[in-house]
Amino acid sequence: MSTERVHPDLVKIALDKVEGFQFERFVHDFYSALVGASFVPLGGLHDGGADGFDGGSVCEEVGTPTAFYQVSIQEDYRAKIRHTVGRLREVGRDPRTLVYITSRTVSLPDAEERSLSRELDVAIQIRDAKYITAHINDSAGTIAAFNHHLRRLTDFLQAIGASAIIAPSAHVRSPAVYVFLEQELARRRGDTSLLDAVTDSLILWALEGTDPDTGLMMSREDVLNRISVEIPAVRQVVNGRIGSRMEWLSDKHYPGGRQVRWHKKENQFCLPYETRQRIQDENRADEAMRLDVLASFYGRLREDTAKHLDDPAARTAAELTLRSLQLAFEREGLAFSCFLENKDNTEYATMTDAIAAALAERDIAGREKYLLADAVFATIRRVLYDSLDIERAYLGKLSRTYTLLFTLNSEPRLIEFFQQLAGTLYLYVGTDLLVRALSERYLAEGDRLTQNTLLMASRLGAKLVLTEPVLEEVLGNLRAADTEFRNWFEPVEYHVDYLMARNVPKIMLRAYFYARLDTRANLRKPSSWPAFVSQFLPYADLHKPAASEDLRRYLMATFGMEFESTHELLALVDRDAVDQLAEDLADTKPNNQLAFNDALMAQAVYGRRRRRREESRITEFGYETWWLTTEARILQHTRRLVSEHRGAPYIMRADFLLNFMTLAPSVHEARATLGHVFPSLLGIRLSRRMSEDAFHAIMAKVRAAEDWDEARRTAAIASVVDQLKADFNKRYDTQFRANTSRNHACQVPAYSTSTHETITNS
Repeated sequence: MSTERVHPDLVKIALDKVEGFQFERFVHDFYSALVGASFVPLGGLHDGGADGFDGGSVCEEVGTPTAFYQVSIQEDYRAKIRHTVGRLREVGRDPRTLVYITSRTVSLPDAEERSLSRELDVAIQIRDAKYITAHINDSAGTIAAFNHHLRRLTDFLQAIGASAIIAPSAHVRSPAVYVFLEQELARRRGDTSLLDAVTDSLILWALEGTDPDTGLMMSREDVLNRISVEIPAVRQVVNGRIGSRMEWLSDKHYPGGRQVRWHKKENQFCLPYETRQRIQDENRADEAMRLDVLASFYGRLREDTAKHLDDPAARTAAELTLRSLQLAFEREGLAFSCFLENKDNTEYATMTDAIAAALAERDIAGREKYLLADAVFATIRRVLYDSLDIERAYLGKLSRTYTLLFTLNSEPRLIEFFQQLAGTLYLYVGTDLLVRALSERYLAEGDRLTQNTLLMASRLGAKLVLTEPVLEEVLGNLRAADTEFRNWFEPVEYHVDYLMARNVPKIMLRAYFYARLDTRANLRKPSSWPAFVSQFLPYADLHKPAASEDLRRYLMATFGMEFESTHELLALVDRDAVDQLAEDLADTKPNNQLAFNDALMAQAVYGRRRRRREESRITEFGYETWWLTTEARILQHTRRLVSEHRGAPYIMRADFLLNFMTLAPSVHEARATLGHVFPSLLGIRLSRRMSEDAFHAIMAKVRAAEDWDEARRTAAIASVVDQLKADFNKRYDTQFRANTSRNHACQVPAYSTSTHETITNS
């Protein structure tokens, strides 16, 4: 076996997959080589009855009868250590030292050692996965132990797209190609156009299994056929490019060096060793990232979110968190695919649905289901609104991978369109996005997804337009939140905790309370509700006519927007057509003015396209003027309008824009200027909130408690909080406000799949 150093990521991956007896054999060779001692297993007829140790999992150091080591892959290390010490004493042994070696990662092992040593009166030493990884290259013997026992567990990384970034499902037959595409696009970073990068990546994927040393090669037609079998819709996009791109991939001047071997005599192609090695390295990095993210989730669960969970339950919750995020992206992608194809499905998945599906996959029920669901939900909220670098990178990878998957399967020509997109867009920005952007004021910069989306689009040359109707709706939302605060929260503001805050009906109030409740050190917080509003305009002017001008200037300065008045919009449209559409929308909106505003925005998109003499390019998505919004209900009432314009849609979803901006190699520099932006919040909405009426009833009880003494008030508020806790899976009054629009809350988890806040001046 080779004594070449072992990459730490390979150790991490192997330990994640290793089974019990396999790990025991590895540890026996590894630890003996590491400490220079010999060990013999306990158990059997001649060992004084010292059985019951799961075979050879407990060993005695030769020559030191009071020193033992134990090997385990069990989750609950505390129970395992306690059982072993107790069993040793039962059979007459006098353990003074026990080295516990585990394939798992133990949080704070030093503290665990001290605690267990005092409890058991034995010197406990814990050697976990981090320890093994740190010492795997200490000697030729430790390297040999890995190569002999564990290396085969990493052989799967040699296959293209082998990392389990996304999992197979009913909707994702073979995730490998999409995982690999994301790897390749992330690696290119502007070396070639988006369409060429996708074509090149598909070629490399199709050539998997070829090898010049064995004579396994493929022709251009073979490559095209394999791609077409996996992604039939993409054939029309890559058909004319396959031949030239394969030849370019075989050129030594190709960015990053020659990727393909072209055997010109046979006119066939294959992957050289160097390309196969690079692919394996990328798979290793991706798989290690997945494990690091799992470890990060586990750390959050153990340290803060769910201290009531024991170690095995916390690890299960971490795995459920990861799976829930995967399912949320998958479900959002399906809805997104339907959106692209102009189907009637305008309902989008929520995080709550994904968590329920993840629990169902593992047949978790009863009290355990509610404990784990609550812990997973709280962890995901922290991941989305206070993300670590590794979590942000993983979410970005998920988003890009699923975007490729569903776009290539539903409308692959969009790849070609988006490589020409930057700098051509004329976007009427919707009220929902601007309110959401304001609500992100106190998030970390990398987590301000809506703000960053608008800023990135602006820096890439897109023209962002603030219209007068949208300005008035954003202002109306702030005024409505202020009224809600003064009517319900001002007298009891300091009794509002996280459980109450996450059910607050207004997005700006939820943003305020979350910022106030954040316990992170050195974090800037609003000192009061007026101070929060004053981040956007003078609070004293909020309900005065001057507020509109103050807010207009703030939004235009923040996002580099241009302004169009209602008069200018009306000049673009047929007023009778707007009035007719507004009448059709009236039942979906709280008042007629909001219905008119939406009708005007939809008609203005087509009017501006006429004014700018835009022509459809490549597909009907080739227009430049769009309404950028996550509004969806209006689509049910504008089918005739879309049909009148040759099927050309008028709404561009914000996650659609962001996902493709983050995919395109040409925008790498723009991404870098905004830090690590991960496209998740726009596509994944947390939905776990009570109806407004039900929540106000709860708040009335809190306000009533102000008249009681301290003990009675404490008991009453605790009872209210318990009501909120008990409502995890309740489906709240789905029609409590039939005329509301979709919940676009960026800042707050809500708790149902169909209860929404109207982000307007309702």
